[in-house]
Amino acid sequence: MMQSKKTKFGFSSLSLAISFALAGTVVSSQAFAADDDATAKENVEKIAVVGSRSAPRSVGDSPVPVDIISSDDLKKNGSTDMIDMLVTSVPSFNSRAQPISDAATLVRPVNLRGLPSDSTLILVNGKRRHRASVIAFQGGGINDGAQGPDISVIPGVALKQVEVLRDGAAAQYGSDAIAGVMNFALKDASEGGSITVSQGEYYEGDGAATTIDGNIGLPLTDDGFVNISAQYKTADATSRSVQRPDAAAIAAAGNEFILDPAQTWGNPEIEDDFTVFVNSGFDINDNTHLYAFGNVSSREATGGFYYRNPHNRGNVYSVDGGETLLVGDVGLAENGVASCSWVGNVPANVGNVLDTPEYQAMVADPNCFSMNQIRPGGYTPQFTGKIEDMSFFAGIKGSFGEWMYDASAGTGSNKSTFGLKNSLNPSMGLD
Repeated sequence: MMQSKKTKFGFSSLSLAISFALAGTVVSSQAFAADDDATAKENVEKIAVVGSRSAPRSVGDSPVPVDIISSDDLKKNGSTDMIDMLVTSVPSFNSRAQPISDAATLVRPVNLRGLPSDSTLILVNGKRRHRASVIAFQGGGINDGAQGPDISVIPGVALKQVEVLRDGAAAQYGSDAIAGVMNFALKDASEGGSITVSQGEYYEGDGAATTIDGNIGLPLTDDGFVNISAQYKTADATSRSVQRPDAAAIAAAGNEFILDPAQTWGNPEIEDDFTVFVNSGFDINDNTHLYAFGNVSSREATGGFYYRNPHNRGNVYSVDGGETLLVGDVGLAENGVASCSWVGNVPANVGNVLDTPEYQAMVADPNCFSMNQIRPGGYTPQFTGKIEDMSFFAGIKGSFGEWMYDASAGTGSNKSTFGLKNSLNPSMGLD
């Protein structure tokens, strides 16, 4: 048996339905009017002003997030150091100065998205940048063992823009792009130029720095360009130190040769930091373009190191952890024949070894010696280094029908030379 069911609409329900229908007709008419207005205004520039004080710099329609930072944006932070410019301009990009950290003092490790410096692919004009010769050993945890490129040799005056892909791109670029990709695009203007002289120092009165940079664009006939950028920089060392407790204790015991502070914490002294970048290109025809670019860079740095305590520094002042003083023999140091008549030990686990009768009796014999006679207040070596960097790329690119090609060859090198100043070698005696 089949049953039928009828639904009755009351007056109020029917009126409500008609009202919705009429409203839909009005909305449709308004929609057509809006479409007409949009067509008339399709060429009007869209400006985002909510939640931002500047124009958007991220490419939103890219498959991956890409930030494009112009050279003007980099200069707004007031720094002349490329790494400091990037830290304040690029999200999730970090670096910190390491005053006493061996080679990391010369080549500062950088991190994108909290990963080691060699996990970020660095490109210059789309070409892979060679790595620095420094392998970070005391690089602050995550950078230990990392070997990333030295981007501090790239001056801000040479840049047209910096493109940053803040996402893992290993599938596209390789394992050195786990943290992302940074492409430094060099200026390509064929005319104009600039020169800037900057000087400044810290509020504490140290770290005085002078930076001179310039850029010039030159035409290469009517179809090419040569753009040259150069920077020269010097900077004094800084000190944000307090006296070490062990040095303060020895000074309180009467050793007047202790320096205050005995160990300096601060930025190293930078000398003769110069770099020259050249970027050039030439259009053979509408479909073929020749290009070449490269750099020559060099800088010297001198930074502080760890304090050598005059009581317990191993193999210099003591060989038993500071219990007794290391006593040398002049004869053994000069010709291998013992000549020191001192017998016994000089206690070093005292307030001031220089005041002990054992020490005074030992130095009374001219054939006996200790390093305290040369550096009675201990010493702090200075770590020095020189970085030399160069690169050169040349190639041709263009289109052939529907195909695009780019053939190039390049070379790059980075050389580090290390040294130590203000140090001692006990095996050489008092001389």
